[in-house]
Amino acid sequence: MKIRCATGELHEVEKARECQSCLASVPKPILHSLLLGKDRVRTPKEKPAFGVGTLVVDCLRQSYYKLTEEEILDLEKLWIFSRGHAIHEFITKTLEDKKEKEIFIKSEFPQFDVIGFIDAMHLDTIYEFKTTGTIPETPQTHHVLQVQGYYSMLPEDKKKLISKIKIIYLSLQKIKSFDVPKRDILPFLESRAAQLTLALRHKVPPEREVGWQCKYCEFYDMCFKRDAALSGPALAEALAKAKEANNTGAHMSVSEAKPGQATLQ
Repeated sequence: MKIRCATGELHEVEKARECQSCLASVPKPILHSLLLGKDRVRTPKEKPAFGVGTLVVDCLRQSYYKLTEEEILDLEKLWIFSRGHAIHEFITKTLEDKKEKEIFIKSEFPQFDVIGFIDAMHLDTIYEFKTTGTIPETPQTHHVLQVQGYYSMLPEDKKKLISKIKIIYLSLQKIKSFDVPKRDILPFLESRAAQLTLALRHKVPPEREVGWQCKYCEFYDMCFKRDAALSGPALAEALAKAKEANNTGAHMSVSEAKPGQATLQ
């Protein structure tokens, strides 16, 4: 990870802690809090483990870039993330640890795992908290899929106890709750994880999923310029060449019809 200074320069986390321009933008105690743990090094795993949020985004290619490209954050984004974490802690601090908040869930598959943390689960309800500058009129699609994914991954005995799923949007001005229908989307999560595993194994990004969100994506230039040709038949050809070159011995295939239809053989 690198931090984008107010001057536009990119710093390693350690350098950002002492950068005078960064300190001029954010007082030292706050800056050090924002950077706490951001220099953590990921340890290799035997097989990939994907968070539910990584799989339900509007474009899986974006998730691929986040996993393969160096992460760059500016101080404003770090503050937004930290503010959201602080609000989340305020909301859940009265809940019983391990039983009612940040409940870890995991679904294991032969080539990958899918993991997640349920924000809160009290009595018969799953809660997902989202901090935002502006509360939407309807819940965002990937947020709905995320919380439905958590429901899908619960053990059957716990799933039977759930009668309601709620997304709670929190801004600095107000709170708004949305009910989400129960739905088992585990096959969808498996399919998306298979496609992402395929892409990572052969270092070929998944199909671009074009939408309104593209112009706001931090990887826009990379996707539409550097990897512009990797789409449709050209993407299938690149994947075939990568599989042949890698010669990993893993037999994997991806459907030519639609993104998200990956299968492992």
